[in-house]
Parts: sequence; C-alpha cells; structure tokens
Amino acid sequence: MKHVIITFLFLMISINAQEELKQNPEKDSKFLEIQVDNPELQSEIDNLKIEYDSELNKIKEEFKIKKKSLRKLYKGKLKEIRKKYKIKKSKKKKNK
Repeated sequence: MKHVIITFLFLMISINAQEELKQNPEKDSKFLEIQVDNPELQSEIDNLKIEYDSELNKIKEEFKIKKKSLRKLYKGKLKEIRKKYKIKKSKKKKNK
C-alpha cells in the first residue's frame, strides 16, 4: 500500500512540474522585447536581436552535433563493455 501511495504522489508531482514548465515563458524573450522612442536606437536594438538569435541558433546547432557524437561514443563503449562481459561470462561457463 505504501508503494502505491508513493508512486501516486511521485506521478502527481512530476505531472505538476511538467505543466509548470509549459506555462513559464522563456526568460530570453523578456530582455529581447525592448522598445525605445528613438528610431536609430530601435533599429540598432533590432539588429542586435537578429545577431543574438543567429548566434544562439548557431550555439544550439553545435550543441546538438556534440550531443549526437557523445551519444554515438557512449553507445559504442557500451557495446564494447557488453561484448567483454559476454566473453568473460561464456569463459566462466566453459571452465566449470
């Protein structure tokens, strides 16, 4: 019974946390929404927004590439470890 209650509470907490994440807007968007009366400054701000967005997208793409390569490396190492373990396990069975 305790396990059922604990599982239920865990599920409710995780669902609530996911809903809060969906409701919160991005923090970056607040500082990007600056408006000034001077047209020259506003155009400069707009150019900086564009530059910021392009650099942010570039960083995100680089991170995705690194993440994929790390996943491949991890999967490769995991396969090697599994093969070594299977070989050791089969040798132990043969020796018995």
